[in-house]
Amino acid sequence: MNMKDQLRELTVLNAPSAAPMADEPAIRVAFWTLGCRLNQYDTEGMKTAMVGRFAVRVVPWSAPADVFVLNSCTVTSKADQECRRLARQVKRRNPAAKVVVAGCYAQTQPDALLNVPEIDAVVGNTNKDDVVQWLPRVLGADHPLLAVEPFPEHPVFDSPLIDSFSGRSRAFVKIQDGCNLRCTYCLIWQARGPGRSRSQDDVLAQLGMLVNAGYPETILAGIHLGGYGRDLRPRVKLTDLLGRCLREYPQLRIRLSSIHPNEVSDDLLALYRNQPNLRPHLHISLQSGSTSVLRRMKRPYDGPRAWDAISRAAAVGPGFGIGADIIVGFPGETDAEFEDTRRMVEELPFSYLHVFRFSPRPGTPAADMTDAVHPETITRRSSILRKLAARKQAAFESALVGGERECVLESEAQTEGFRAATTDNYATVEVPDTGLPTGTLAAVRITGQGDGPSTGKLRGQVTRIIREAQGESAVG
Repeated sequence: MNMKDQLRELTVLNAPSAAPMADEPAIRVAFWTLGCRLNQYDTEGMKTAMVGRFAVRVVPWSAPADVFVLNSCTVTSKADQECRRLARQVKRRNPAAKVVVAGCYAQTQPDALLNVPEIDAVVGNTNKDDVVQWLPRVLGADHPLLAVEPFPEHPVFDSPLIDSFSGRSRAFVKIQDGCNLRCTYCLIWQARGPGRSRSQDDVLAQLGMLVNAGYPETILAGIHLGGYGRDLRPRVKLTDLLGRCLREYPQLRIRLSSIHPNEVSDDLLALYRNQPNLRPHLHISLQSGSTSVLRRMKRPYDGPRAWDAISRAAAVGPGFGIGADIIVGFPGETDAEFEDTRRMVEELPFSYLHVFRFSPRPGTPAADMTDAVHPETITRRSSILRKLAARKQAAFESALVGGERECVLESEAQTEGFRAATTDNYATVEVPDTGLPTGTLAAVRITGQGDGPSTGKLRGQVTRIIREAQGESAVG
């Protein structure tokens, strides 16, 4: 059956949750996600909408399909390049298929994507959830389709409820979207629109669905997570929402995705001290330890404020995990400014770092700054931070040996006969594979570090099952 014949058979089903009947022709759709946890949640939302409304069968990215949906990221130029590479690659494998690029890259640079001959449709963040409109158009079009609109001045948070996360043992919940900060290096405010928050009731409804599906842990995610609730009326704080989630779902473990240093409040740290089901781990959106660089970035805090926030978080208790994002080579970054960052990393108890080279994004003030740092200098500084981060991570993990941590069992590990598990404070430990389902919540005693392909990786033994996952229900 050719694509146009399939389109004639593609009908909106009466019931929102209905599935294709056995004799209905199913459109095969494959998804791939680039970028952040919000993108992963949005991909699941598109899947849910398609399967609930159309005769669609979701297939793996590597399988033949009629439509390939690539949910894109545009945080760096590398993310843009990877999106284009994947689109070309999948079109070579499936020349008759439709290739759709959705998401942040689609929203901010639609013309660039329309010029890629392998791409059949560009669907922005403003349109991607409206699959009822764009999927039939994509299937029936004989020319590239553009579905990108500007964000309204006051957008309303709108996201579908989902009940699974394909292939994942831990689920993400989008509680906030968009950003009002407009940092000088960042395109996200253009890609995601103004900041907006999900209502507390809707967050709790989403958590309830994921708890019923068997997920032991949920990550609350947002573009500007610490800004949650500022747009709601009455105004709500992130800590208000967290407290309510922990009270209403006492069996659920909750983790935050990332937060700015100036939003590490006393109220938040009190929750970490008093609520054992709030995972003892924070990812700090730091970017630099230099006050002058932070000012040029237009970040809402300075170096001493960031230093204080990270120190107070580490003081919550032993083994509290702290990660951070750092940008190296921001325009004008001097040796002294880089040293401010290096010294902060050296002296504070980070458990891991994500180190990024500065990537000029079109349309941002930083892209027009003329005092670019030499690429060799950026490479040298990145290497210094990555080596330092590796030492900090090794020290953090070494201190866990001999103790017991709650873990969620994940997929197979690098070492045959073992599987990975994620600790409550966000370390990875390998445990013997005893056949327990992925998504099982367990206590694990960390016994040491591995050898062979897993040299330096933590090893442990499951000492107690806290809650066993119900077969495949916990991984979608």
